[in-house]
Amino acid sequence: MKIIFTNRLTKDWLEKIDQLRKEFSSVEFITFREIEHPRTLLKEADGVVGGHFAPEEIENAKNLKVIFVPWTGVNMLPWDVIRKKKIIVTNTHSNARTVAERAVALALSLTGRIVEFHNDLQMGIWHGFPVGLPESDYWTSVYGKTCAIVGFGNIGKNIARMMKAFECRIIAFKKHQDENIPEYSDELASDLETAVSKGDIIFVALPLTAETKGLFDEKIFSKMKGKFIVNVSRGEILDEKALYEALKNGTLAGAAIDTWYQYPSGPSHVTLPSRYPIHTFRNVVLSPHMAGVTRQNMTAMADDTVETIRAYLKDGKIRNKVDPNLTY
Repeated sequence: MKIIFTNRLTKDWLEKIDQLRKEFSSVEFITFREIEHPRTLLKEADGVVGGHFAPEEIENAKNLKVIFVPWTGVNMLPWDVIRKKKIIVTNTHSNARTVAERAVALALSLTGRIVEFHNDLQMGIWHGFPVGLPESDYWTSVYGKTCAIVGFGNIGKNIARMMKAFECRIIAFKKHQDENIPEYSDELASDLETAVSKGDIIFVALPLTAETKGLFDEKIFSKMKGKFIVNVSRGEILDEKALYEALKNGTLAGAAIDTWYQYPSGPSHVTLPSRYPIHTFRNVVLSPHMAGVTRQNMTAMADDTVETIRAYLKDGKIRNKVDPNLTY
């Protein structure tokens, strides 16, 4: 059996892979240490660690049985080919608390106008008491607000738990519902319009699928007058033009966004996050897709992925299996 690693590998990863080698001597684990470009051996692999593959790569991987995605999002996989070949896909949810923490931080920065006032004070422009306390300088406290959390999986539940510290009322929106109201929530919304119409702060924590792409469209944004939106899922869940128009025409009170529409092709490539000048609005907080990027989280994702590989090799157990039809 041959398992290749196409993801970036830190010292933590390499040490854990060496442990796997000792435990499973009959399995060949291939990293950049053995070959400069492990991806070129995908056609020979039984298993692969990574999350970005072209359809032809998976099509030509004749022996491939399982893909271990070392993070949560699986929207960059060629699902049509994966379903056809009945390849197992697993992922990890170890970043849920970290992403939730970032979502809450973004919400506080947005409603508190922290970035806006910081930028002004860098230029000597003051707000509040020193300049006569104009009403236009007021910021919004999250205490006692209603938070609609769209996508009540691991990340959404952690957002709810954290926002309860501010005595917020939590409305949970999730597609697959049961009769019970989820823990840390006060209400279970049956449809998106209901959720956003009741919420003061809307957190988006959905996976990107064919169903959720463009879910927040012009119609949904029109229901969000005076509301704040925080997106830590994927940019394409919020229709790009509709988001821009909702900010431009003053429908939204503000937006804090960690995931975007345009990304740089390399470390030195300067790229704006949207085709529209969303970055120019004072009531927008920008974050460069960093919600899961902490040292603790990188270690946790490595641990979780290696444990999934270990369970698979030991007794064929599949941890964190992704539903090929739902793609999450």
